[in-house]
Amino acid sequence: MDPDEYGVHVDDPGSDLLDDDMDVGLRDDGEATALDVLAETFNARDLDGVMQIMAADGEAPGLLGYDRDNLPDAVEDLWRRRPTCCLTRGYHADEHIGVLWEHDGSAWWRVAAVHVNDVQDGMIGVVAFSEDAALLDTLEADPPDPNDLEEGARWTEWEEGADAESGHNHI
Repeated sequence: MDPDEYGVHVDDPGSDLLDDDMDVGLRDDGEATALDVLAETFNARDLDGVMQIMAADGEAPGLLGYDRDNLPDAVEDLWRRRPTCCLTRGYHADEHIGVLWEHDGSAWWRVAAVHVNDVQDGMIGVVAFSEDAALLDTLEADPPDPNDLEEGARWTEWEEGADAESGHNHI
């Protein structure tokens, strides 16, 4: 059976996930900047900011839905399911790539690679999330700085109260 004849896409297990006709990756400053802006707004839990940097016809494969219309629900669902998640920029070979992290109370864990493509005038055309464990193992990235996290993003704050460090516990 020929998959192309029936409109079925079959992934080649020997192919590199970062190779694409659109030149996936961040070889230019515009795409690197777009990824940094995405990380900043995502980590601030600014849904409006995330949506403002997505192109009107943007796509989000790998999340709840595929197109921009489903992105707000998908991002909010991600924040709800993974309240400690944080996005940083890392590297794969000579390409920039986003790394989604989650904190388990004692350490940061990589949970997804985030690709941005088709960036024009600072607007992201495609943001794709991939949970490929083999790819995650090859990424070079530093975990998030705990001082850069939004208030309430650490499990200890949830357990002890947001003011636990200052000695005020309002549970």
